[in-house]
Amino acid sequence: MDRFAHLLIERGLVQSFVVPLLASIFILYSLRLLRESTNKIPLVGRELGNTDKRRRAFIENAREIYKNGYREFKNRAWRVTGTDGDRIILPRHLIHETRHMPDSHFNLTKAFEKVMVAKYTGIGGNQVHTDFLAHVVRGDLTRSLNRINYRLNEASAKTVLSELGSCEEWTPVVVYQKLLRIVAIISGNIFLGPDLCQSDDWINPAINYTVNVIGSMNKLKEWKPWLRPIGQHFITEIRTFNEQKKKARTWLAPVIAARRQLMEDGEELPDDVLQWMMNKGADFNISDDELSLVQLNLSLAAIHTTTFTTTMILYDLAVRPELVQELRDEIRTVLAANNDIFTTRALFQMKLLDSTMKESQRINPGNLVRFVRYVNQPVTLSDGTHLSPGSMIEAPYGEIAADPELYTNPETFDAHRFVNLRNGLTTDPLLYKNKEQYQFVTTTKDFMHFGYGRHSCPGRFFAANEIKIVLARILLGYDIKMPDGVMERYPNIDVGLDSMPDSTKEIFLRRVKVAA
Repeated sequence: MDRFAHLLIERGLVQSFVVPLLASIFILYSLRLLRESTNKIPLVGRELGNTDKRRRAFIENAREIYKNGYREFKNRAWRVTGTDGDRIILPRHLIHETRHMPDSHFNLTKAFEKVMVAKYTGIGGNQVHTDFLAHVVRGDLTRSLNRINYRLNEASAKTVLSELGSCEEWTPVVVYQKLLRIVAIISGNIFLGPDLCQSDDWINPAINYTVNVIGSMNKLKEWKPWLRPIGQHFITEIRTFNEQKKKARTWLAPVIAARRQLMEDGEELPDDVLQWMMNKGADFNISDDELSLVQLNLSLAAIHTTTFTTTMILYDLAVRPELVQELRDEIRTVLAANNDIFTTRALFQMKLLDSTMKESQRINPGNLVRFVRYVNQPVTLSDGTHLSPGSMIEAPYGEIAADPELYTNPETFDAHRFVNLRNGLTTDPLLYKNKEQYQFVTTTKDFMHFGYGRHSCPGRFFAANEIKIVLARILLGYDIKMPDGVMERYPNIDVGLDSMPDSTKEIFLRRVKVAA
């Protein structure tokens, strides 16, 4: 035995085999203990049945599951079973604790890859593209808002009228479909320039690329994870959006080549996102060939989300004619003091409009959760909650926004809620020192519509300006109402965590008789 041990040591087998084996056993044992610790987190919906039944319930009735979980475990961590396994919901104070932890602990990109099923859709799977897009939006787009607001002003005036039409009498309009084109064209003016944004070669993929990506994602999630390698071949949306990527590349290639020539010749360059991307692409090793995909991903992030939000707000306004007039009066007063231009200052002064937008977000969260992160390594939080690698954490945004301890009469739509809090006219239950934290664009642990922490949505300032300007144009130009006999707001459509406006519904528009 001693001779055998001597041979093992002599030949290095203890170091090359036994030590790694023991280390692996230790790691596996530690991970098992951590998973067992995670499993100690209470599971909401256990009574619904096995994993498959809980997954189905998540798709069909997630709102009720989250409501029950928040009611019972508001101040501690709890779990639900989603389409890709268990999701751990953290209370506000623990989200606040984790918000500045590094990506080595809680990773947004990996979470996005999992949510978007990136292995099959290709969305979210390129960290370089993600970082590049965030850099351009944060460093160029947001910093240029004072300048580009004038272009948004001009583009919105033309586009809203051309897309909605004259509507001399009460006219039914499927407003979601109209807004898709309005937002695509106005956004495209800033993304690609005033000429290219009018082309159907831009508008159609900008709209439909997102539809196909989300459609493929949702259909993939109907397949169990181990069947998705097969299921991907039965999903036509995957083939369709891959074709759209090829067409976008072909369409943009000569545009990019022409701009490269302008750069070489020292000519004046366009002032838009595409040019900013071209200026900085080399710093991120982004080729010209890749820019078309980054542009499509920008449209994925911007156009439908802005359209969703604006549609939600118009549905809220259509059942409140008195609020429409009050907003119209505010917009007219502010513009009169700002030379009829939607400057940054003017948009800031439209505080009732800002409050109405934020209240609509609160009532209509769009998605029930925010701050979704992938746990990269074992983490123990201050209350003893253990999170194991591979877990997904999130904040119950929809329930936080409806919490009566945070918002008085949360079930009631109050357009003045946030403007009154900003102006100190109502008691602040959150005791903010800076009341401007109640602005539409502000992110806090109490209102996470645009995320929270280091990875809050970098495009929210542009989106807020665009939404305000589009809404102002519509309210100045048109009266709005629900169809005759319809007294209540259209209900949202809930699927899984998503809560979307019904894109098929009509509201009635009529041109304002008195010039705005």
